[in-house]
Amino acid sequence: MDENRPVQPAPRETAGQQFVKRIRPAGCVLFLALAVLVTAICLTSGRSPIPGYTPPETTEYYAAHPDALVKELEENVFPALPDYAMTAAVAADGVTVTIDASDFVVGRAAILRYFDGDLITFVEG
Repeated sequence: MDENRPVQPAPRETAGQQFVKRIRPAGCVLFLALAVLVTAICLTSGRSPIPGYTPPETTEYYAAHPDALVKELEENVFPALPDYAMTAAVAADGVTVTIDASDFVVGRAAILRYFDGDLITFVEG
């Protein structure tokens, strides 16, 4: 009965299988290491909106003193970001920062780079 069965051709290797076979295990390790390095660089890179700026106080301090956070934003952060129309005010639940609708996403990201998001409520204005 096996004589009547058609002969199945051997399965061909895919392009990925051929590539892995040619570069050997050392090449695979190098390839994976480069992939991890590129991913790490892409996820951690980014231009600082205010070069050289670090908040003078801790998050805990600003949580206890929202008026100090408003003062820091108005005196040091907002003037360094003149392209974005922003204002800050003390509210019942912390600090509210109002950002022009056209600059909302970028302005919010710039502030969150330096201050904890739990301290500030962002509003489009």
